[in-house]
Amino acid sequence: MLEGTRVMSRVAKGLAVLAALWILLGATALGQTAQRLILTDGSFQSVNEFHKQGDRVRYLSAERGEWEELPTALVDWKATDEWNSTAQRGGDDEELKQVTAEEVAARKEAMKNTPLVAPDMRLPAEGGVFLFEEVGGRPALHKVPTEHLSAESKTGSNVLRHAVNPFASVLLTLELKGVAAKTRVRPQGLMLYVDVDDETGTVPGERYRIVRLAVDKGRDLRVVGRDKVSMKGNEQASYQVVKTRAEKFSGDWWKVVAVEPLTPGEYAVVIESNSQETNEDVWDFGVER
Repeated sequence: MLEGTRVMSRVAKGLAVLAALWILLGATALGQTAQRLILTDGSFQSVNEFHKQGDRVRYLSAERGEWEELPTALVDWKATDEWNSTAQRGGDDEELKQVTAEEVAARKEAMKNTPLVAPDMRLPAEGGVFLFEEVGGRPALHKVPTEHLSAESKTGSNVLRHAVNPFASVLLTLELKGVAAKTRVRPQGLMLYVDVDDETGTVPGERYRIVRLAVDKGRDLRVVGRDKVSMKGNEQASYQVVKTRAEKFSGDWWKVVAVEPLTPGEYAVVIESNSQETNEDVWDFGVER
């Protein structure tokens, strides 16, 4: 499993950024508690109010006193709701009061060394899998959540650690629940940025694969690939792979670019295993017209 190793490694990578932010969290001015729009890259906008309008969110900046807009896809709505709910319950706490110029400066200082993918748009220090696209000529960055594969044999039993047939190889389908990913993008200007760790350290770019998924509406799932398990326990996974090239981007970040068109459909990012076991973590997304 990649998850435990990845989480521990990211603690070290994000420590400097978190320390800089927490040092000045208490350095806030007295006044009305501002709300926050928490963004998918880990940063935030301090706002007095905001409104969703289609695929855009319009907000009154608490820092600049002006109405501004950004794509709703850039907002981590779960984190936003949780933070604003906490702020309403504890509005007298120093850390929840209106963001001051000092805190803004500290946040910008902490973020300035993280990779820049577009003007005022950076990748987070803690890594992850992100999709970059252009929406109406404007850049948008989406954090792609991790999903865990299930595997089903012809006997219909779901397993994660595969049972081995003592007489012959077993063919397993690697599946994801649901017929569509939550993360939806368009192919214009689409690029993938990845920084993930496994048990050996940072995963090199050449091990990432973008695979096209088969949709099974009858069983409400997507088939990621097939996994053939031999009587000796060896695994050999097969996927419908999209041709890509990997480029070193910045630090531990890699940029993975599809060299053939991503037609509308369901996809996932998988990591090619360097061991006998199939990696169970994938990152799924859908491409719209």
